[in-house]
Amino acid sequence: MITRNEDDIRDLIDSNKLVVVQIGASWCMPCKHLKPKIEKISLDNSDMIFAYVDIDEARDYAAEADVMSLPTVIGYHDSIEIDRVVGNSENAVKELVEKIRNRANP
Repeated sequence: MITRNEDDIRDLIDSNKLVVVQIGASWCMPCKHLKPKIEKISLDNSDMIFAYVDIDEARDYAAEADVMSLPTVIGYHDSIEIDRVVGNSENAVKELVEKIRNRANP
């Protein structure tokens, strides 16, 4: 999983077909617990781009994405939000990954 800043997170979303973005914060314990779980999920899904962005460094992106709680994980296909997960559920993130994959390969 790559860490992105606000300047390039939009470019990443726009330039790739399958993107999963975790929005978290350094002070958020659930975010810290979820991050290694997503990194593990990313190893089994090399066809997708997994990125992390800190809300304190990407306030405009978080506002545009209507992020209200942390952690939030958003799945994109062709720059369009498919679904999101709020909270630190590994199973919910796995389901999100499958939704994105099913959308990309109907």
